[in-house]
Amino acid sequence: MKTKKHLLAALALTVALGVAAQSAVQKSMLESFVKYAAIDSQSHDDSICTQGQRKMALALKADIEEAVSRSKVAGVDVRLSDETYLYVTIPANTKKSCPSMGISCHLDVTPEQLGTNIRPIVDTRNGHTIVRTDGTTLLGADDKCGCTIAVQLIRTLLTDKSIKHGVMQFAFCPNEDVGRAADAIDSTIFSPDILFDLDGEGDCDVTDSNFTARRFDVRFIGKDAHPGNAKAEGFGDAIAAAATFIADIPVEYRPENTEGTQGYIHPWNFEQKPKQMDVTVMTRVRYFDKAEGELFDRLLKEALADVARKHPNVRHEILVDKMQYENVAYTLYPGIKDVVLSAAAKIGKEIKFVPERGGTTASMFAVKGLKGGMCVFTGQHKVHTTNEYADLQEMEEAYTLMLEIIKQVATLK
Repeated sequence: MKTKKHLLAALALTVALGVAAQSAVQKSMLESFVKYAAIDSQSHDDSICTQGQRKMALALKADIEEAVSRSKVAGVDVRLSDETYLYVTIPANTKKSCPSMGISCHLDVTPEQLGTNIRPIVDTRNGHTIVRTDGTTLLGADDKCGCTIAVQLIRTLLTDKSIKHGVMQFAFCPNEDVGRAADAIDSTIFSPDILFDLDGEGDCDVTDSNFTARRFDVRFIGKDAHPGNAKAEGFGDAIAAAATFIADIPVEYRPENTEGTQGYIHPWNFEQKPKQMDVTVMTRVRYFDKAEGELFDRLLKEALADVARKHPNVRHEILVDKMQYENVAYTLYPGIKDVVLSAAAKIGKEIKFVPERGGTTASMFAVKGLKGGMCVFTGQHKVHTTNEYADLQEMEEAYTLMLEIIKQVATLK
């Protein structure tokens, strides 16, 4: 078995072989990304933060503090919370009053695939430098691409005094891939006027809207009786009641019958504990439009009312009814899409605004009352699979786009 020292030496050699024809920015990001990708930082539902995520946060913190020390820029605040949120605030270097700008990304990688013993491999594809694994584990491009780009932006803002900017806030968050990136966000530290999330796939997509997500778990509680005496003894069949509830959801609103910006209601789990007369149905509710959300709320209430009429001996109780993330489109900074388009044109990059049939770190912030923000491409591909890879050229393009956005935000009133 290779020792840690041998593994690090192999990674260093891999990096050296992969950057010969790369720009200085790509070389720097490749070295950082390979280091971060090798850290096992998977999230799990049963803990507020895994030790691997803490290790990832500490690695980022060390790199950022080194950059601060070298730059000698005064007033930079770098802090790691007990809940493993890494916050970085860089003071404005312009006297002009302008909005504060925030950048978020996440520390964790999905628990859906094997994420231990990750060994990044530098390769080429279509003339681009990429990083992948051997296909047996995740890479963690989601969202270590975003973390790497954010760190590179911090380094540049600290060293290049010609780039004028307002107050810059960065947040590296835990547990995004299990829907909990905003659980313990501190809005007294991180609450920018304009937010961008570095967590997008592809090389040109910028997400300007996403699902509002509602979790709706309802428990149906029956009454036991011998079926031969069911009517006389008031038999309550919780399974039948749960089935009625599920069947009452119109089939056209099921996920397999929706696309684009159409929402859905998805009863996805049906749980009965052994020897108990109750059944829990867990339901996902997703929508882009508030009017559709109101429609779905009415359909859920009507389904429960129908269950009560048809199964009077079955009680129900709503165990969970909460918003998990919010559509960022509702709180985007006015005119910010024009800023993004202008920045893209300035660097010769064509982008397209797309809706996301899912959630982002920014959308989890939005449900907490913070401003929503668009999610920018970061060069990550085939995420949540063992075929995942990161494209260094696309990462550099995202970095360049964000730098130009930062410059243009500094000119806003």
